[in-house]
Amino acid sequence: MIRAFFLSVLFVGLCTAPARTMPERVKDGILFAPEWKFIEDSPLILAGQWEVIWGELVGPTEFDARYKGDLVTMPGRWNNENTPGFKHSRGVATYRMRLKLPPYNRDLAFHLISPNAVWRLYVDDVLVGGNGAISNNPKENHPNYTSRIFPARAGQSVLVLQLANFSHAYGGPGHPITLWDRAILQNKLDSMSLYYVLVLGILFSIGLFHLIFYLADRRDKANGPVHLWFSLLCFIIVIRISGIIPYFHIYYPESPYWSDLKIVYFTLYAAPGVYLQFFRAAFPDYFPKKLSRAIIAFCFVMAAFVLVTPESIYTYTRNFSIALNVAAIFYSLVFTIAAMRHKQPGAAVILVSNFIFFLTALNDAVIYTDHAYGFDMTPFGVLVLGLGYSYALMLRLQGAFLDAKQTSHALAKLNLDLEKQVHDRTRAFKAAAARAENSALEGAQFIAAASHDLRQPLHALAMFNSALRRKAGNNPLAGLIEKQGSSIKNLGSLLQDTLDTAHAETKSIEPTWRTVDVSDLFEQIANDFDIQAEKRHITLTFQDVQGTLVTDQGMLQRVLRNLIDNAVKAARSEVVVRAQSGPNGWTFNISDDGAGVAKEDVSRIFESYVSLRDEEPGAHGGYGLGLYVVNEFTRQLGGKVTIAATSNTGSDFQLSIPHHDHKTGPALGASNSTQNITPTPGMRILAIDDEPDILDAMQALLSGWQCSTRLAYDLDQAMAHIASGFTPDLLLVDFHLFRTDGLRVVRAIRQAMKQDVPAIIITGATEPSILDNIRTFGLHVLPKPIDPDQLAALLRAYQDQGVDNGSDQASLDGKSG
Repeated sequence: MIRAFFLSVLFVGLCTAPARTMPERVKDGILFAPEWKFIEDSPLILAGQWEVIWGELVGPTEFDARYKGDLVTMPGRWNNENTPGFKHSRGVATYRMRLKLPPYNRDLAFHLISPNAVWRLYVDDVLVGGNGAISNNPKENHPNYTSRIFPARAGQSVLVLQLANFSHAYGGPGHPITLWDRAILQNKLDSMSLYYVLVLGILFSIGLFHLIFYLADRRDKANGPVHLWFSLLCFIIVIRISGIIPYFHIYYPESPYWSDLKIVYFTLYAAPGVYLQFFRAAFPDYFPKKLSRAIIAFCFVMAAFVLVTPESIYTYTRNFSIALNVAAIFYSLVFTIAAMRHKQPGAAVILVSNFIFFLTALNDAVIYTDHAYGFDMTPFGVLVLGLGYSYALMLRLQGAFLDAKQTSHALAKLNLDLEKQVHDRTRAFKAAAARAENSALEGAQFIAAASHDLRQPLHALAMFNSALRRKAGNNPLAGLIEKQGSSIKNLGSLLQDTLDTAHAETKSIEPTWRTVDVSDLFEQIANDFDIQAEKRHITLTFQDVQGTLVTDQGMLQRVLRNLIDNAVKAARSEVVVRAQSGPNGWTFNISDDGAGVAKEDVSRIFESYVSLRDEEPGAHGGYGLGLYVVNEFTRQLGGKVTIAATSNTGSDFQLSIPHHDHKTGPALGASNSTQNITPTPGMRILAIDDEPDILDAMQALLSGWQCSTRLAYDLDQAMAHIASGFTPDLLLVDFHLFRTDGLRVVRAIRQAMKQDVPAIIITGATEPSILDNIRTFGLHVLPKPIDPDQLAALLRAYQDQGVDNGSDQASLDGKSG
């Protein structure tokens, strides 16, 4: 009998059709197969590049007029498509392909396995069928998830496939349309239907057989639960099989069974729970109790979750549910091996049948996660498992369990194995965590090192754009140039936020504690935001405060700037910044009169990549990093940031920063600037940068302001300009120069001219040590990419007020950058 069982297992294994990969035959919307052999090569898989119109349901006669040249790979779920009008995998689309076949004198047919969408198929402008009510309106869109057969013909044909999905998380065509000789296809589906019905009948009989056994001997604590759980597993699989029998799809396409996927997903979660309960009852001494109970409970919770949630939610768990089934089978295999090694009755037969079941589950996992195509083999695996367990039952009934000593020995050995696994996995986890930390640090170091190079093209682009804007005047292109300038500023903000996020996540910046003058800090931030607020017609008010705070100036300034930037973007007309000193530190309040923050969003606004205003059309959203950086930097400063109040009339963010009891640097003030936009024509400026693109951009920008400009790529060329008689009113110097830095260049020029020529340092550096060194000399710093309006205001300030930002010659002689 054992030999007969294994022969039947081998027969079923050989008869199963494994998952196969798809050859892509359609190129540029055309499949030309003049040599196709309809019988020998059947089926013809219509996979490859189809023409597509996204976001519209277009009829066959309108397709050419609306087509924009897009191609899409068929099959392919919409989750991987980045197209306008789609939210995740939800939307509508129209596909088309042209088919050219050789003559054929027998009937042909198309076979379409239902995509996770409502669909309608046209062949040569004639509607041949669909699977429900299709519409652009989600409320009028009603799918029936059934596979269908449609007539086809040889020669040339044009297929137009309309698809609409508003409910399934994995919408779109997951399987290709296939072309068959109709008789071959009918025989194939007849055979599959017969096999599935046979399996269904056998499993139902096996389930009923074990249910009768349970009812007859339910007091047997050893075998009663085994019969019960296996009978329930058989009945669940019977329900699942009834949904994949081809005949039911063909003859009952409008059945309510196909209009919802709750039954399918319910069985996907209930099956592994019942399955593990069966194995746990069959081999109670070889399955970890707590872990097994936790997995089983989770399966049943997820099954209940499917019943109480809509399709748009529970279908997100498709891949997870499939992986859970495969993992449950593998989990049972591992511990069934232990039972077999201890010669438990029937363990070897169940292990072999379970392994075949595992292979069929892997086959179906590959198919149902859209990595291949084929037929559902799991029912055959369950049939083998049922036959194997039925035979094992006889073995279990013929013998007795091992004596207490053998059981105790097995449990002790199993515990040792588990402890070793836990130890090994813990050690592996610690090693993985260390590698992950090193990887994160390396990533942050890479971002910091690359930031200067990333800022350079943005820096040049900002200056070119400003020059272009000035030359455009009242030209209609001026509006586009303004928008381009805003995009450049947004790119600069994104780069800074990304860098700050990397520093925050890896804690690669340690606070440098020093005394900060709050009044000077407010003045500097106010000057930076004046132009932005004026452009948005926002009144920006800073409270007049006096006092100092021992903290990290760079981090605090970044925190306040991010909060004020958010407030200016959100406000309708006014932003107010207040500060109050207390015995333990300072409290800052940033208030705006915007739309406020919804209560349900308060808890997540400080998470990374959460930008609430991006969810509102036309809003000035960001990238979701600014408030995350605020929260992380505030933590490093020992403070706390909260939303003190919010409503539909505005928000009030409260920032509490404590005094640090140890300072590691001198007090820092703020630099001056003004809001005047354009410098007086004729100002003599010497610009020094070692990149030609930057110099070209600087020339375009300064010439547009009618400044007298000289350009130099190094100190020697700058000295040559001075030697030729050019006397600059101001130096614009990049900090990172070839084999030197901007501070050394400024010092050398001042020595040559024997006067402290005003200078502005432009840099993309964010390291506090570099910025502190520049400010120690009293030089103004402009970050890359520069804001041309801020540069213009600063140049005008030098002219109007005669401000000298230079330190004395001795200071420059005594230090270098």
